[in-house]
Amino acid sequence: MKTFLAVAVLLTVLSLAQAGLDRAQSIATLKKCQKETGAKENVEDVFDKQIIPTSKEGKCMMACVLTEKGLMKDNKVDATAVSNFFEKVYADDPEQLEKAAGAVGKCSLIDVKGLDKCDVAVAYMKCGQENDFRL
Repeated sequence: MKTFLAVAVLLTVLSLAQAGLDRAQSIATLKKCQKETGAKENVEDVFDKQIIPTSKEGKCMMACVLTEKGLMKDNKVDATAVSNFFEKVYADDPEQLEKAAGAVGKCSLIDVKGLDKCDVAVAYMKCGQENDFRL
């Protein structure tokens, strides 16, 4: 169950652009996290070009985004927040909800044992992209 929820949270972040959420708000969150982590990546490029950071700081920036969105607390998934997000975003789009569920199922199989929160965030983000979800 924990793995499923972790994947759901990370796929939630990946679906920000697809869900039509405000670009400016997403960029602001990325910038805040960039400042906190010391990431050098261009946040506009990260968002617009769907770039998943490879530097340690960039990876931690993405983990920070999860925390800022209220989807992770104390490096753990907030199941209620994830549930509320999917209910809100996909309420009128059963096809997208089914797609999300499929990606969650596939990504729940990846091995993240021994990874820190930053690497875990990026591992799930890569899996999400491979399964048609975007940042």
